[in-house]
Amino acid sequence: MFFFIYSEIGELEHNAIVKSAFEKMMFEKLQSEGYCDINPLIGRPRTSKSEIENNLKKLDSPLAKVFAGRYATNTEELEKIMLPVLKELEEKLSKNKSSFDEYNYFAIIYFVFQMYKSVDKKLDCVKELYTTWNEHEHEYDIRMSNGIVFDAAKVEVNFISSINQYVDYLGQIRKKEEKLFFRGHSKVSYDLKPSLFRKEEWLSNEKKMYLELMAKCPYEFERLESHIEKLAEMQHYGLPTRLLDVTQNPLVALYFACESQHSYYGEIIIFSQSLDSIKYFQSDTVAMLASLPLFTKDEQMQFYHSSFVKSSNVNDFNDKVERLVHEVRMERPGFKSEIRAEDIRDVVVCIPARKNRRIDNQEGAFIVCGLLEETYGGKKYNTLSNVRLKLDNKKITICIIDKKAELLNELESLGINKAKIYPEIDDVSDYIKTHVNIPT
Repeated sequence: MFFFIYSEIGELEHNAIVKSAFEKMMFEKLQSEGYCDINPLIGRPRTSKSEIENNLKKLDSPLAKVFAGRYATNTEELEKIMLPVLKELEEKLSKNKSSFDEYNYFAIIYFVFQMYKSVDKKLDCVKELYTTWNEHEHEYDIRMSNGIVFDAAKVEVNFISSINQYVDYLGQIRKKEEKLFFRGHSKVSYDLKPSLFRKEEWLSNEKKMYLELMAKCPYEFERLESHIEKLAEMQHYGLPTRLLDVTQNPLVALYFACESQHSYYGEIIIFSQSLDSIKYFQSDTVAMLASLPLFTKDEQMQFYHSSFVKSSNVNDFNDKVERLVHEVRMERPGFKSEIRAEDIRDVVVCIPARKNRRIDNQEGAFIVCGLLEETYGGKKYNTLSNVRLKLDNKKITICIIDKKAELLNELESLGINKAKIYPEIDDVSDYIKTHVNIPT
């Protein structure tokens, strides 16, 4: 698949690593979620050549040589500088694929973009490359605002720099028949997916990690009765799970978007559910999805493929996933064999029992992810888009967060701070140390 046909970067159109760089850093997120942040790739905040060179040296990357010299000013120079080094990088990867770090992708695009003297030229490059890579799977309208590239046919972008502006916007989009949930990211570039799906080795070892933690820390789980409660506890202590944290409080999400990475835009992702579709921790559907970690990746793949086999009724599918049904019944003896095939590939929003202070203080909830088609089937889609808020024009909305330090000060005045968000004694102690002049 050659997607540099119309661009100005010559033979680099044939290089697999360059293709992967644009895919991983921009196009996959642009297609699956409808937007991406290219500010870091175009030098916002400004990154010096020497800094990039030093980072690449630490990775023992051949690309360090590229940044030791000057930037290319035309296609011929770009090819002369880049092609030999990319060949060297390919040879290195052929011997040891584990040595590759995604910072190489960032460095490649950053260097290519230096050839274009204006942001508009960089955007034109992105449009041309995306047009061919996307293979015209849907109509789109690629635009850019303050370094956020987005598909205007799918996404509405809003920049937020004050709490009043944020609250006013939420008042405009709320719908009486729906409940909103929120998630804050400190960088727009973060993929919207649960931690388990971020690394293949985590997904492949989900069952092992789950059972290992239960075996090594039994006293932490003895008071917990259900798989969803155990997953929530594991999530709390940092084990990768198929849960995605969300909150019912928009100010808590704003805190998460602002608390770190102050040189970058944050974002608020808004989810919406009709009142009758929200699940609670006693839900059979939640119990079914939360039981998936008890099975190996191969067994999960069997469940996934079985869900596409045409069945005459629900019982046919439940016969195919008999072991999953049995596991759910171990937790919920009254569970009926009524798992719908599509439910095992879906996501549900779950309001959990508040059995730890962090969930309570953060007004936390979870999106429980099943066998998602983009993960188990390799499709270019993000199932979580199904539960994102859709505006009246059918677009999803994102809030891009600017002026993080000022917003944190505003949140502090409303009692939203580190001690509130992280109520464990070590975090509260850390907060007190840095706020010793708080009025009493």
